[in-house]
Amino acid sequence: MSLITPYGLEHLKKNLAELKVELVRTFDERSAAAAEGDLKENSAYIFMTERANVLQTQIEKATQDLREAVAMSPPTQFGQVEVGHLVKLLFENDHREMIVTLVGKNDASLKPGWVSADSPLGIAILGKIKTAKVDVNGQPVTILDILAGEI
Repeated sequence: MSLITPYGLEHLKKNLAELKVELVRTFDERSAAAAEGDLKENSAYIFMTERANVLQTQIEKATQDLREAVAMSPPTQFGQVEVGHLVKLLFENDHREMIVTLVGKNDASLKPGWVSADSPLGIAILGKIKTAKVDVNGQPVTILDILAGEI
């Protein structure tokens, strides 16, 4: 099971559809290259075969991610950091504040400020309460606030 935002779920479905279209196009181009003759020295054919293998691997991964995906609802409790929360942080060393929304692995980087719960930062803050101090890659970080994220 892997939590995903509704936006991330649609993005993943769209990406899978685009990969499948690209795979068909790659097979068509490989067939055209094969018609040119000797396959051992046909760089276009070899490239398209390698490209097809990469696309098939990406399709398998996206398909598996979709099978495991569970669309998440916005959190309703704010006592501790959960996936879906917007979290205001203070990096103690340089007094820099950062606001992140904690999301699942397939959502990270889809929007500015979205951070995977599986990242070092996500792992450090998940389950912690407001005012908790955590260590992120050797830096002390304080959780200033836990709010509803826009997921």
